[in-house]
Amino acid sequence: MEQLVNLENILNKIPVWEGISVADFGSGSGIFTIELAKKLNNNGHILAIDILEKPLAFLIENAKRQNVAHLINTKICDLENKTLGRDLQSGFDMVTAINMLFQVKDKENVVKEAKRVLKDNGFLVVVDWEIYKIPMTENLYPVNKKELVKNVEKIGFELKEEVRVSNTHFGLIFTKK
Repeated sequence: MEQLVNLENILNKIPVWEGISVADFGSGSGIFTIELAKKLNNNGHILAIDILEKPLAFLIENAKRQNVAHLINTKICDLENKTLGRDLQSGFDMVTAINMLFQVKDKENVVKEAKRVLKDNGFLVVVDWEIYKIPMTENLYPVNKKELVKNVEKIGFELKEEVRVSNTHFGLIFTKK
């Protein structure tokens, strides 16, 4: 079965994996979180963040089966309306937002929180639906890629690379200025 998104295409563009810390925004049940954990080779950690508790519990159970649970901590947080807390200021090498922004009305707050928790020169990795391919239902907020790039750059990031991840999704790698 073909994957909806080939995460490897974008993750292979990240130059360093050894010992990095990752904040996975909107991790849900952790399909991508677990793939990120496998890239860490038992040296580093991931904070999986979601607004709902149930998917995070499923994530940890699945991570145990994949032998990567020791690399993952979870946190329930509404990133659209709250911060992760003062103790995480400039604490991460990378923030990922994989299939998350199309579910968020106030994308600016999420990007500002990514900037706040990233170390200088840290990476923001965004993968989301192409606007014309998104399955339209209520409570979705499609992402216009050009607008997103412009707004993320205004907040203090630089677009490093656009990466093809599928026919339905785009991938963007930003660095914190």
